[in-house]
Amino acid sequence: MKPWIPIVVFGLGGCATRPDPPTTDEAATDEADATSSSDATPSTSTDASTRWSADSVGFFDAEIESDYQLGLCDPFQQDCPEGEKCVPYAHGGGSWDSNKCVPVTGVGKAGDPCTSDGIVDATDDCDESSVCWNVMDVDGVEVGTCTPFCAGFADAPVCDPGRACLNSNGGSVTLCIETCNPLLQDCDPGLGCFYISSEFFCVLLGGEIPSGEPCGSWNDCVAGDICVDAATLPACAGASCCADFCSLADPVCLAAGTECVAFFEPGRAPAGHEDVGVCLTIP
Repeated sequence: MKPWIPIVVFGLGGCATRPDPPTTDEAATDEADATSSSDATPSTSTDASTRWSADSVGFFDAEIESDYQLGLCDPFQQDCPEGEKCVPYAHGGGSWDSNKCVPVTGVGKAGDPCTSDGIVDATDDCDESSVCWNVMDVDGVEVGTCTPFCAGFADAPVCDPGRACLNSNGGSVTLCIETCNPLLQDCDPGLGCFYISSEFFCVLLGGEIPSGEPCGSWNDCVAGDICVDAATLPACAGASCCADFCSLADPVCLAAGTECVAFFEPGRAPAGHEDVGVCLTIP
């Protein structure tokens, strides 16, 4: 579902969602938008009435789409030779931008802890049906959780209940990620509940920037906040700042000059998220 508020549009930085393949017109729009954005500087909209497309809070850009053409396997089809799996990796060393076959060297099942050899080598100790995801450095070791690949197809992904398909980075990342409630922040420690393209997912906290402070990426904010366009806040020293999620049924906004605004367009909120709001300035 489309968010009602203008959320910051970022260049590709790690993970995102594209559950629906773009039409020719949408792809052209994505490419044009991506050309003017980068990982370092988020592209934002100052039109508070903007209705974002399913891709507008994702991390797709033209360069990543071009890089993805170098993919050596299909993550949905898992068409690698026996004993290997098709995983996302960073062939340029920056972020996930393609796919390749790597040996299956472990037996970790979905939900099990795992170790990773990094996004360039992309090997881990998960089994053939999962990859080590939400990886963080723990005393010099890349530790994460075995996360299953999406089944089905790009335009009709399949995941177990409680998960949704995170289809991002030009199609190189296709994983079944745990969904969540931003008002409850019901993710595991070290993760936050953030909106990525069309769903609230549990993803790594990129920082713990408090409400009202400038943010540079979708997961920079403290858990319970979201990075929004500066134009929607009463005072923001950057192009975008962190804003609190709030409950429409019991609205509480601590920042002066803000009130609880519906996150989704009226009547369009997905089941279970009808109460989600964000503390913003009302023009």
